[in-house]
Amino acid sequence: MPKFILIAISLLYSAMTFAGEISDFDIATYALTDKDGKSVGMQMRLSKSNGKWLMEGKNKDSADAWKNISCDTGCEYRASTVSEQAAYLAVFPGDIPKQFNIECIQNIASAFCRLTNKNDASKGSYALIALVTGKPVPMSLQRLTRPYPSNALINPDATQ
Repeated sequence: MPKFILIAISLLYSAMTFAGEISDFDIATYALTDKDGKSVGMQMRLSKSNGKWLMEGKNKDSADAWKNISCDTGCEYRASTVSEQAAYLAVFPGDIPKQFNIECIQNIASAFCRLTNKNDASKGSYALIALVTGKPVPMSLQRLTRPYPSNALINPDATQ
């Protein structure tokens, strides 16, 4: 019985945190995917350092270290405004704008966004939106690591 209660609390916490703004819950490693959901070989890692969001990237098969792909000083990630988020959601195809809410952080080059199903907050996805192309261009992301607190980026004692 106690195990069932822990699972229920965990699921409730996950649903509640998934519905809000970008938070430590979203700290993870992600794979950039094509329109069919297949990895294109680029991985990105969202993390926080000294209260600031960082995005690092690398080729999936590369032994190279993660490289900061955030902007230099002066263009750190910030919470997107409601109007910016509405503009980003509008560029998604089909009924996605009607079915999902969006929360984003952004810098001058890109926005990292979580889309949450309006009818079921436990369902959603992630996107990276290119902002340097004139019109925002959404690219799908697949989450590869578990959320906080099991995420080793936040909790070094965690196992993946």
